[in-house]
Amino acid sequence: MINSEMYTKVVLKRGLILIVVFFFKITAFRSSTPLIKNVHRGGIHYEGPHWSTSENALYWVDIHGQQILKLDAASGNVTSRAIGYGPVSLAVTVKDNPKLLLISVRSELYLMPWDAPAGDSALRLLSVVDLGLPDNRCNDGKVDANGRLWFGTMGKEVGNDVDKDQATLYMLDEGNYLHPSHKVRPVSVSNGIAWTSDNKFMFYIDTPTGNIDVFNFDLEEGTIRNRRTLFSFKANNVTGMPDGMTIDDEGNLWVACFNGGKVIKIDSRAGKLLEQHKLPAQKVTSVMWGGHDLSTLFVTTSRVGLTPVEQAQQPEAGSLFAIEGTGSKGLPENQFVFTDAANY
Repeated sequence: MINSEMYTKVVLKRGLILIVVFFFKITAFRSSTPLIKNVHRGGIHYEGPHWSTSENALYWVDIHGQQILKLDAASGNVTSRAIGYGPVSLAVTVKDNPKLLLISVRSELYLMPWDAPAGDSALRLLSVVDLGLPDNRCNDGKVDANGRLWFGTMGKEVGNDVDKDQATLYMLDEGNYLHPSHKVRPVSVSNGIAWTSDNKFMFYIDTPTGNIDVFNFDLEEGTIRNRRTLFSFKANNVTGMPDGMTIDDEGNLWVACFNGGKVIKIDSRAGKLLEQHKLPAQKVTSVMWGGHDLSTLFVTTSRVGLTPVEQAQQPEAGSLFAIEGTGSKGLPENQFVFTDAANY
């Protein structure tokens, strides 16, 4: 039999347990909530983030601003290089050549030493693509585990419209750089690329399709086959369009949603939407893991095409952001391989 004093003690004990459990639940929720930081403002159309582990630095581009930017993670300092020759859309590091970049300008690819004197005379032409299509330009690109660059182009851009089916996904290496291999054609706006850690699958985005596609990938041969759709924005009611993309060490894809104002996380095996992370800018362009342990997700955004009202509503559009505390980590970024690149 329980008397009133014993009943009071039991109720108080249970109440204390409930409070402790509730406190720990709240604490766990807070600690696992990602933190979004604005790292650098003032861009027009930021794109193409690329993490350099050896330099502990992030490179990215401002396509419309015709700039390549570099964040030194230790100091937080940002430096830049102006490219007066035209829109620059990708920048990746070259293996065994510190601070040497492979960049795209218009529809050409160049080698460029970061510390070279200012001016376009530092650019060393490597390749030209989409000959006969003067309004096309290069867009996104990534390097595979064997050091090849996979990059694509896009058709003529007028406002928010792009000529469809005028572009190509290419593969360039030190053996074919004069005539890069055609891998997917036709393409409208070639964008995000990622590979699984075992190099058995390659993921690819042609933005106007609204899909993330997957290919079987042969690393040694540099070939892709059996294209199929892994994830459809429309079928999953995801707003915006798929743009840049990266993958984490658990095989999940992280995709920038252009005109969607967010980054989404997708299970690359099941094609299932796992998470959504909102940003204070609608035009989210690309994502890349970085930081000393590759747990920081860098996110680029754009303000191109925003009306004065929209710019007032999105004052941080055109910024580089960092999302920390997602509980996920990336894989080291591959570097372009080109023998004797320093003397090219």
